[in-house]
Amino acid sequence: MQTLYHKQHRDGLVEVVEDGEHRTLSFDSHLVQSRMFLADPIALALNYTRCMMAGLLLGEAKGRDTPLRVLMIGLGGGSMAKFLLRHFPACRMDVVERDPDIPPLTREYFHLPDSDRLTLFLEDGASFLDRRAASGYDLILVDAYDREGMSSSVYAMRFFAALEAHLTSRGVVAVNFVRGEANLFRRCTEFLLERFAGRVLSLPVPGSSNEIGFAGPGVEAWEDRREIDARAWELEDWLGLDFAMFVREMRLMELPAGPWRWLGLR
Repeated sequence: MQTLYHKQHRDGLVEVVEDGEHRTLSFDSHLVQSRMFLADPIALALNYTRCMMAGLLLGEAKGRDTPLRVLMIGLGGGSMAKFLLRHFPACRMDVVERDPDIPPLTREYFHLPDSDRLTLFLEDGASFLDRRAASGYDLILVDAYDREGMSSSVYAMRFFAALEAHLTSRGVVAVNFVRGEANLFRRCTEFLLERFAGRVLSLPVPGSSNEIGFAGPGVEAWEDRREIDARAWELEDWLGLDFAMFVREMRLMELPAGPWRWLGLR
């Protein structure tokens, strides 16, 4: 194991290490934030990042030339940003990261590209939404973690209320939760149920305590099973991710008595 970067940031120790196959960004030497295959820097190496792409099943991702507008809260190693920019040539992304030391680190060690389709904002994600007028995002990815885990300023009631105003009429938000943070997890999921009544889905991440929540008007597409199945096979062939498995797992989470089964409320 080789340490490439070791520095105390304002929120704690940040490290980049390499083992010959992977390069990993971690907080305080134990909380893995991002990982990259050295042989394929664009591929999504962590299960939770692959599962977050299930949001593409539900919104506007209908082809390579789809002009997606994406907001990402939390840059980390930039895995999802690289993936979307590569596979969606018309995609434009706004990325919000509160630690000013992270973007140069991500560019140097994780190959985040300089692109006129990617705009970085150095601020807290909740503050960003508060000060911005409704922006019309097709996909919002929320993956904001610090050394303590789920960032308390982002995974909060006011933040989730603001998300809805920034989605298009078919927009989807994908949120990375950790079930181990039980109290915060329950508060957030209960609020999403109330805020996005009838428009929420859940996907557990294999082999981890992460669970991805999907909410927003685009989730209504889930009711058309034939369309979702067709899109899953199309996206799987195109992007190389197991979208058919995503669909199976999301359907297993549904309550027999109703259209949606939600996260911590089993």
